[in-house]
Amino acid sequence: MYDLLVLGDDLASHVAAACASRNGLKTLLVAPGGLGGLQLIGDFVFHLDPAPMTGLAPGQPGFSVLAELGVEIPETHPTSMSPAYQVLLPGHRIDFSNDSEALLSELAREFPKRETDIRDFYGIALQASSVFQDWIAEHPRVQPQTLKEYFSYLKIYPFVLQYKFAAARFDKMLSRDAALEKVWEAQQALLSQNTDDLFSFASAFQYSAPLRGVACFPQGKQFLFNEMIRTLESQGGLYLSGHAVKSLDRGKTITLEMEAPDKSTSRVAGRYLIVSTKSEALPLITQKRGHAFFWDKFRKAGIAGYPFTLFLGVAQKFLPEQMARHMAVVADVHRDLHDRNLILLETGMPEKGKPLPQAKNFMTATVYLPADDAAWAPEALRREAESILERLDQFFPFLKDGIEMYDLDKSIELSLKYRKVFSPKYRVRNAFFTSFSAKNDRTRWSNVFLTGTSLLADAGFEAEILSGRNAVSRVLQKGK
Repeated sequence: MYDLLVLGDDLASHVAAACASRNGLKTLLVAPGGLGGLQLIGDFVFHLDPAPMTGLAPGQPGFSVLAELGVEIPETHPTSMSPAYQVLLPGHRIDFSNDSEALLSELAREFPKRETDIRDFYGIALQASSVFQDWIAEHPRVQPQTLKEYFSYLKIYPFVLQYKFAAARFDKMLSRDAALEKVWEAQQALLSQNTDDLFSFASAFQYSAPLRGVACFPQGKQFLFNEMIRTLESQGGLYLSGHAVKSLDRGKTITLEMEAPDKSTSRVAGRYLIVSTKSEALPLITQKRGHAFFWDKFRKAGIAGYPFTLFLGVAQKFLPEQMARHMAVVADVHRDLHDRNLILLETGMPEKGKPLPQAKNFMTATVYLPADDAAWAPEALRREAESILERLDQFFPFLKDGIEMYDLDKSIELSLKYRKVFSPKYRVRNAFFTSFSAKNDRTRWSNVFLTGTSLLADAGFEAEILSGRNAVSRVLQKGK
């Protein structure tokens, strides 16, 4: 009998299992896809998730959770890169520095007529981000849960109103400047999990990401998965990859029937269950009653797009010398951003100890496609891949000559295989009173809780780390 069963392939599930095990709970993590080890394609080690890793610098939300778990980011690699990312569009390249004055000067240089508007907005946005970060520290579920927390929210409400008015003015200005508008939309696409609200109060938290820090270390997000598995197993927990959950019985105990890769079946039981909102097992707990949580009927998190990624091995000499690790590329400032008009790029660290002519690097090029089957048909994905390379050719005319490894079939396979690992883009309606998009991690059942990015879309990348810990805190409170 386990104290806790965790179901999910995403980082949130791995964080939940590691936190539970670290807190003395006998824990089983069932990750059907499995993401331990290295991700190799040919001779290249890839990062499998294009999202920039924010909030891992000292004093930031993600850092505090990792510290609780005893996870140390390698000292040889920064938790605050500069530039944190770049936005590239015809006639403009904007470097988003981790220094506020350098960031504002860069935007003023590219858009001199808008300097006053940009500086005024950022001044209020940085203040709002600080308030929101303090709120997360004290209220990690973001949405107020009790009457006392709602009274606490009233204390920050003036800041919410101030930011909303400033954002409305700024949005009006952006509507008159197509290029600058695309810069802001591209940041949202790069950093946020929620596509619905460009200027919610929490959006200030995303716009301040360069100043809060974007981390860079070997294997990227894969490093975090490996550390979560290590922490789980070092505390006596069990990690099962490749096992599919076939049935789930609820009661005072939770019973799972699982199928192993060799098709053999087994049953396990636990007192509590945490299931990811991205897990294929989620319908098993909602099949008799349509929603795990009542309010889901009114504020359901819809999928706006899944990531489709091309994995490329590139000769370093064909990449721009000043290229940031993360870049949002907009092909046409007059077209809708999501009309095949945005590509998110990530590159790795150049090979050490090799001269530039011999050094190699990886590059991932990601677009977000609708969830419908037509967009993910093999021929449609092949056309999409050709379109990605054609658009990149506008900005990197020598890139095609430098591609040393390109396996389209493998790219399609991995994009489909890790759909339950990567964070899609969600469309989450904000709560009427608070304007937060955060959703409850409790369900109709007292021993079943949720985790996953969609629950804390306000928090961007940190949502996976925080939602994992939040779900475990529910279990620990029940156990008292």
